[in-house]
Amino acid sequence: MRHLFIASLCIFTAIIQTNAQTIEQATHLMDTWLDAQKDYNKWPSISVSFVNDQELIYSRSFGGATPDTLYRIASNSKLFTALAILKLRDQGKLNLDDTIEKHIDWYNIKQKFDQSDPITIKSLLTHNSGLPYEPDLPYWSYRDGYPFPSLDELKQGTSKIETLYPVNEKYQYSNLGFILLGQIIESASGVSYHQYVHEQIIEPMGLENTFTNVDASKHGNELAVGYGKLDRKQTRMEVPFIDTKATTSAAGISSSANDLAKFLMWQLRAIDGKGDEVLKQGTFREMTRAHAVDTGSSMDVGYAFRTNYRGGKSYIGHGGVMTGHTSQTTIEPGAKLGAVTLMNTHDTSPLQINYVMMDVFGPVLKADNAPSQYDFSEYQGFYDNQPWGDESYIMQWGDNLISFYLSSSNPINAITKFRHLEGDKFIRLNDDGTEADVMTFLRNEVGKVMSYKDQSDYIYKKD
Repeated sequence: MRHLFIASLCIFTAIIQTNAQTIEQATHLMDTWLDAQKDYNKWPSISVSFVNDQELIYSRSFGGATPDTLYRIASNSKLFTALAILKLRDQGKLNLDDTIEKHIDWYNIKQKFDQSDPITIKSLLTHNSGLPYEPDLPYWSYRDGYPFPSLDELKQGTSKIETLYPVNEKYQYSNLGFILLGQIIESASGVSYHQYVHEQIIEPMGLENTFTNVDASKHGNELAVGYGKLDRKQTRMEVPFIDTKATTSAAGISSSANDLAKFLMWQLRAIDGKGDEVLKQGTFREMTRAHAVDTGSSMDVGYAFRTNYRGGKSYIGHGGVMTGHTSQTTIEPGAKLGAVTLMNTHDTSPLQINYVMMDVFGPVLKADNAPSQYDFSEYQGFYDNQPWGDESYIMQWGDNLISFYLSSSNPINAITKFRHLEGDKFIRLNDDGTEADVMTFLRNEVGKVMSYKDQSDYIYKKD
């Protein structure tokens, strides 16, 4: 019996190995799902990229964009601002315990709490300064023409506001805090925010398509036009070009999926604690470890970088939402993986799309991707499940067939597997690997697969 168990174990291991899907299959699944999601959600466009350490595995765009199309990365700009602050610290030009007043002589926000500690650079980086979310300015209002403030207008917009909480008492996400960090960068460096970030952060990373002050002439050309949420008529409002002016350090940078893939590759190098021309040894690890906690979302907060937890894994990155644009950069340090999603609308979570790429590509990269001994391509295609269900897709996945609904928010969670029996017959596999009912494909008079029989129903392949 013991020998039988060992033999069975060897057979089971062999099955697992030969059932490993390939990068080509994972790429095809992502292409098919994202293209369908674009249509289901009426996205104007989406650009994504995925890296395995220092290798670009996947780079795609849908909806007329390219992986080099520029998008406003919104609050992902805060990562570049935080890197600039730590670079200045490494250069000895500031200290994270410095107060705002040490670097900004016009700072005029009232501290409402007499017993509060002073607001420091560190508390700005971790959103624990007690400052409000925004200055008292209506620059997000389309009805007012998105009047983003100049520096003089910013000074006026902070002159009558006060702190919400004592320092380090409560996590309060603050664009205002990162706007002030941009001013601190200028004061400590002696040059403009744009010049310092380009020369000290963007250029040394080899980013050639990332801009702190993107030119208005690129709008609708290299830069994707932004759109609002779907209204009840299933249309979207077009958003005009926005000059973020004095708020650039919080939300104004523009970049592409391919350039941000390079940004993630740099992060995956730096997470090992190695220094380079951007930061000293260990500085990036200092930035990404927890310095505060957002109790509302169970998220650890570093210096701008944030850590989310999912399925026992930690993911480091940041999101961004700006009028007409959304972005998400994510690395999984333990697996050396990174994902980017950029969209020119904001009614879908780009973080969820990054998670899908992690779920699709991650297991493939760890598997023994031996070529399959089968070719099930004739069964592959779109199938019409109306009126009972949405459009589904059938494709080869290792040595199996899989089916998933294209409207699913995560195709990996929606997969049904089928193992080949004989001829055109496949047997459905339950999640625990046990067998269920048989699915039989049907052909027309010339032998082309036209449908399959699912119990008492016939599901037809779409042309």
